[in-house]
Amino acid sequence: MRGLTLSSTSNQLWLEFNSDSEGTDEGFQLVYTSFELSHCEDPGIPQFGYKISDQGHFAGSTIIYGCNPGYTLHGSSLLKCMTGERRAWDYPLPSCIAECGGRFKGESSGRILSPGYPFPYDNNLRCMWMIEVDPGNIVSLQFLAFDTEASHDILRVWDGPPENEMLLKEISGSLIPEGIHSTLNIVTIQFDTDFYISKSGFAIQFSSSVATACRDPGVPMNGTRNGDGREPGDTVVFQCDPGYELQGEERITCIQVENRYFWQPSPPVCIAPCGGNLTGSSGFILSPNFPHPYPHSRDCDWTITVNTDYVISLAFISFSIEPNYDFLYIHDGPDSNSPLIGSFQDSKLPERIESSSNTMHLAFRSDGSINGHQPLDLTDHQWSTGHRLATAVPDDFTY
Repeated sequence: MRGLTLSSTSNQLWLEFNSDSEGTDEGFQLVYTSFELSHCEDPGIPQFGYKISDQGHFAGSTIIYGCNPGYTLHGSSLLKCMTGERRAWDYPLPSCIAECGGRFKGESSGRILSPGYPFPYDNNLRCMWMIEVDPGNIVSLQFLAFDTEASHDILRVWDGPPENEMLLKEISGSLIPEGIHSTLNIVTIQFDTDFYISKSGFAIQFSSSVATACRDPGVPMNGTRNGDGREPGDTVVFQCDPGYELQGEERITCIQVENRYFWQPSPPVCIAPCGGNLTGSSGFILSPNFPHPYPHSRDCDWTITVNTDYVISLAFISFSIEPNYDFLYIHDGPDSNSPLIGSFQDSKLPERIESSSNTMHLAFRSDGSINGHQPLDLTDHQWSTGHRLATAVPDDFTY
């Protein structure tokens, strides 16, 4: 406490000292001085806020505060240094809060933050934001930051109000999503959290623009697109890389209904499926969600069946899963009751494996804890690895 200075806001100050019936100590020594009541103490600046204007801290002067984009000011934005016998501000310093929900109407741009951002959001939330721009315009969302508990704390984006049942995107996890574009002049954003883990949340920048054609449908991750037209009637075709499956239709068409331009049906995505029945002379198998971390608590089964005159050769291109908890079992036959060739874990690349017949069964099991490890990508982030299947070869094939 040595060196502490206290100032009154008037010409009087009350000090009270209380001692109990136990031990004593050295006590204290205070020095007081008086000075003319000329100004108020600096009230400071709220976190995530700033001063719009500051006339000084003398009697009668004012300070006006504002908040950074995405934050709402709680309290009075204007503070005045009081006149009379006291020198104090007429209101306490306001605060800037990232709120749970809100409505933006007629604004051409703005920012939406998860509650409490950048600090972890609370549990058991349901937050709704509605953005309404001028008729004939559309809304674009750009994600500046995103980190929620995967599969549990979920952000949903609707084209229009939720009752339209036009869900544009459902997002969770730690990957920053690509931009989202509406086809209507209204977008609804809903954020639901569960009772357990909280993360830092998200920051979303929104903007509006006039709709004159369909938006670029993009190229799905792990896929390709054929066609660049975006005018009404134009068609584009999508295809997935080996090992991935198309979720949605491969062919979509740009449609115009009054001032609304949209793709019908919605652009597809390419996913690494959890299991399947595979045929043909060659192919790939990827861990679910490859090249991103595979999910927790997954049971994935693949059965490979080739021509009866052939056996199957399995070559691992990459391999890294959680040791002692997540396993890949390989069986020499059509199902998990067939003889076990081996069980594999950790990050050691297994050697080439051959079946004794034209069928092979793979069973991948992940528990509820850590995801698969990840190799380095071009952005120096860490990306998960899985395993891939090589070609099926004849019995007499020589390597």
